Amino acid sequence: AEVSTQSTGITAPHYRFLSDSSLSQALSNEIAHEEGAVTNDAALQSHLTDFSKHISGSKIILKKQFEDESITVELDLNNMTELAPAEDDPEETPPQYLPSFKIEVSKKQGTLAFQCNYHMTSEEQNLDQFVISEVAFCEPGQNVDTAFATDFGNLDYVLIEEFENYLHRRGLGADFSSNLFEMSSAFEHQNYVNFLKNVRDFI
Repeated sequence: AEVSTQSTGITAPHYRFLSDSSLSQALSNEIAHEEGAVTNDAALQSHLTDFSKHISGSKIILKKQFEDESITVELDLNNMTELAPAEDDPEETPPQYLPSFKIEVSKKQGTLAFQCNYHMTSEEQNLDQFVISEVAFCEPGQNVDTAFATDFGNLDYVLIEEFENYLHRRGLGADFSSNLFEMSSAFEHQNYVNFLKNVRDFI
């Protein structure tokens, strides 16, 4: 239905402008709140100095060499899940997001690919230990998405331990885990603020 402007004397385009201004103000308020929040944007520089870093949209891509292997870590903000707040949280703590990411170890024989994430609760957070959910092997030239992936938790315990040691020897252990989590949190905050500003300017 058309909006009647006869009784107000406001033209339709001006009426829309007045309506949109409240959204613009709400966005500005949220921007001010987020920019005043305590963040660790320096974590984007991170302590992962043995990796090269490339940012593409919502993705962080880290790369490094280990002997004859090429190691790639890819984290996408659009694959993050929100950590459920504690039921007895009286201060409405701001939401925290848990990143999912993949690790690929490649050499001429193929690629070993690990799907990883963090399992935490509001009461217990262990940033120095990411969780592997799946592992796959890709033949040379094979797309990772078409390779058979096995549930990591269903592997024999000895295999699980050896795979974790395999990653640790390549610098993908506790320090890497906590630094990646801090980097992803800072990256998410930066992207959220940029999103708010872009939408406000669009409005």
